[in-house]
Formats: sequence, C-alpha cells, structure tokens
Amino acid sequence: MKKLCLISLIIIQSCIALAQNCCVNDSVNKRVFINPDLPPYYLHGGDKGLLSDLYTAILDTSLVTQDSVKGRAVVNFIIAKDGQIDSNSIKVIRNRAVPDDYLKAAIEAIKKLGKFEPGKQLGIPKRVTYTIPVIYPVPLDKINTAE
Repeated sequence: MKKLCLISLIIIQSCIALAQNCCVNDSVNKRVFINPDLPPYYLHGGDKGLLSDLYTAILDTSLVTQDSVKGRAVVNFIIAKDGQIDSNSIKVIRNRAVPDDYLKAAIEAIKKLGKFEPGKQLGIPKRVTYTIPVIYPVPLDKINTAE
C-alpha cells in the first residue's frame, strides 16, 4: 500500500511540474506558453532569417561599431496570437558585459523584426515566450547579404 501511495504522489508531482512548465501567467493574467506543441516560426526565413534581420537592424543603428564591445546578452519577449512581437514584453534576462546603450539598440532591433507564425497548443494559436541571444561584436556570418 505504501508503494502505491508513493507512486501516486510521484505521478501527481510530475503532472504539476509539467503543467507549470507548459504555461505561466504574465502581469495581465493572460496565459503565456513556454513550450507549446508547435513553437513560433519567423516568417522571413526561420531562425537564420531571424538572426540575419536582428543583426542587420543592430548594425543599421549609428551607435553600434564593430569590435568596440565584446559581450553577450539574452533577450526574452512574447509573441502574440497574431504573430506580432509584444513590444512591452521585451526584457533582457541575462547580460554579460554589454553596455546599456547597446542593449537598447538590440531591443529597438527586436521591435523592428517581422511577423512570426504564432506558436500553437493543440492546434490553437497561443501567446508564447521567445528567447534570443544577442552577441557583440555582431557575428557577420549570421547576416544574409544575398537578398
């Protein structure tokens, strides 16, 4: 009987942990999925197009000069049900040696990104959190120059 209770308890805890990893509540109590069944897809070339557009937009800012800063940051944002980036949700979640003005340039570049195919849970579009690295100096190999 003890083994049955222990197994039941483990199963219940596993289900709770899975449910917590599936979605979270943001500040306005709208569900935001972390690991949906189908993750968001950048409509202008997937992951490669996303990085290319991001770094091109960063280089287009007059502030950023190559080799003047070496560092890495991680930025998190929410992609809405319609595939647009929620510009109010953009947050730097990790920063390693990137000055604030460069982070602001990266956030402005993220705001300029194109549309995504929204993430889906059980075939229904959902709000999904998305995380992207920002590296300085800008990795030129990530930029697609053939347009």
